[in-house]
Amino acid sequence: MESNLINWTLDNIGNQQRNGFTPPRDMRETIAQIKALPPLPGSAMRILNLIGDPHADVAKLAEIIELDPLLTAQIIRWASSSLYGYRGKITTVHDAISRVLGFNFVLDLALGLAVLAPLKSPKEGQIGTRMFWTHALASTRLMAQLAAAMPEPMRPNSQELFLAGLMHNIGFPLLGHRFLDEFNYLSGLINANPNLAIFNLENFAFGLNHTEIGAWLMNVWSMPRTITDIVYHHHNPCYRGEHHLLNLLTFYSDCLLGKLGIGDAANQLCPEDVPALLGLDEAVCQRILDSQNDEISYILATAEQLTD
Repeated sequence: MESNLINWTLDNIGNQQRNGFTPPRDMRETIAQIKALPPLPGSAMRILNLIGDPHADVAKLAEIIELDPLLTAQIIRWASSSLYGYRGKITTVHDAISRVLGFNFVLDLALGLAVLAPLKSPKEGQIGTRMFWTHALASTRLMAQLAAAMPEPMRPNSQELFLAGLMHNIGFPLLGHRFLDEFNYLSGLINANPNLAIFNLENFAFGLNHTEIGAWLMNVWSMPRTITDIVYHHHNPCYRGEHHLLNLLTFYSDCLLGKLGIGDAANQLCPEDVPALLGLDEAVCQRILDSQNDEISYILATAEQLTD
């Protein structure tokens, strides 16, 4: 019989997996005891300030990135990835921006990498950092292609779209960084219940989920309201507040990627009217999704590099 929430209990993964950990019925009690979260890195603050600078250019962005050696190495390695097909040698951030990736892409990418740098979370598993990056990279590419197929007046801002795709599941790295026992326990539940939605498992076990944890971090870091909204609402296709089209596109992209076994939405139900609400033809969306198969090996390789 398949697992379901009627015949399933918190004891079904066995005492040997708990290692003495007793899951809280409501993780809000645990969160209330947290005095501080990791601070927003200085490089991320400088990039956020650059976003609001009308005179921002490649030189200014390269200068900010090069203040952070790890971020510099990541941007150069990203530009050198076979995913982008550049045959020359990239040795500077300026070259990575001007020759391969482009200003807006690197601006968003550097912000995402800088924001995630202080979150030290386990690599393995369905909610580990390898899957986080695999899902994030696949999301940014799929969402951009879906957005291009939407009627022009409905298309989200490209910069907001990229950041939404990259960061909407940031609650999982924060869970692994700050609540490792809960992270490991949830990973065990996911492995024991492969036919249940991860979102439902989180709520059932802890009384909250990664969207709430992620939005908490975004608020503490004073991240743009658009991104905070998407982090919080991206599992809710009925949300109709500000940025609802971007949120719905994020939700739909997650559902499609779930069909490929990527991300946390493999068992998530998608209302039939979602494509129409986005002005999308379902057959076109399926063709776009099918085209992602050609890029999965490159995405997996890049995600592996980012989590080394």
